[in-house]
Amino acid sequence: MKIDKRLLLVYVLLTISMILWGTSFVWSKLALEHYNSFTIVFFRLLVSSIILVPVLIVTKKFRFPDKKHWLMFMLLALFEPYLYFIGETTGLSYVDPSMASVIISIIPLFTPFVAFYFLGERITILNVLGIMISISGIVVLVFGKDMSLQVSMVGLALLTLAIVAANGYSVMIKKIPNKYSILNIIFWQNIFGMLYFIPLLIVFSKDDILQTGFVPDAFRAIFYLGFFASTLAFLFYMYGLKFMSITKVNVFTNVIPIFTIIVAYFFYGEEIGAKKILGIIIVITGVIISQLKYRFFGNRKTKV
Repeated sequence: MKIDKRLLLVYVLLTISMILWGTSFVWSKLALEHYNSFTIVFFRLLVSSIILVPVLIVTKKFRFPDKKHWLMFMLLALFEPYLYFIGETTGLSYVDPSMASVIISIIPLFTPFVAFYFLGERITILNVLGIMISISGIVVLVFGKDMSLQVSMVGLALLTLAIVAANGYSVMIKKIPNKYSILNIIFWQNIFGMLYFIPLLIVFSKDDILQTGFVPDAFRAIFYLGFFASTLAFLFYMYGLKFMSITKVNVFTNVIPIFTIIVAYFFYGEEIGAKKILGIIIVITGVIISQLKYRFFGNRKTKV
């Protein structure tokens, strides 16, 4: 395949990934009306794992991680899904979907610094300028006219945890050897992630599941999260990471709020005011500016 066609494919797949993740904020919010975040994430990962097993067997891409790589996979799963979903899904209990997606969209602002420290990528003046602009957009979103905080501090702290975890995940995925297919990596990060969540499930979700029981609408949302967000979206995102720098891939997250706002408006009835739109535009502008001078394409190859 020629480079330009492969790059176009990467752009298309990353855009689809962001659409699915943008929609996932609304699915998570719907599920949170009946179950706590730990229940939702555990069953989300379980759905994804069940879907992947026959796919891995049929494609003959299933393999156990080598013992020397177990720590890498454990750290990968620690960042995401474990810490990321604790931050994102639990944060949605305190923040509306569109606001949460905007805060999550600042992930690319910190990627250059993470990439500089761990991967040796350089930092430009545009990175710093973009950060300043985007932070001003966040200020518009979270503070009122009297400078009173409009968003829960707990929600902000949890979403900040998700941002840190996402950048850690991007670095770790670059360190996973190419001999592991993307499908196999997703499967094992799900398995390790579920193991991490079991203690939280036992402590916080036992009564939640027994008292609430089976709620069709909530489990439908969880299934969508498992199939579309935790399987397809991760597959497309990780494919992009194999061919592009983490800085360039993560900049795609700036479009997540656009899709979240659209879906939240039509399916969740979330109101969209001028202040929210202005804040979103400022945040996205800052993210785009911060990424202007980074390379678009890398030379690494992978298997799917």
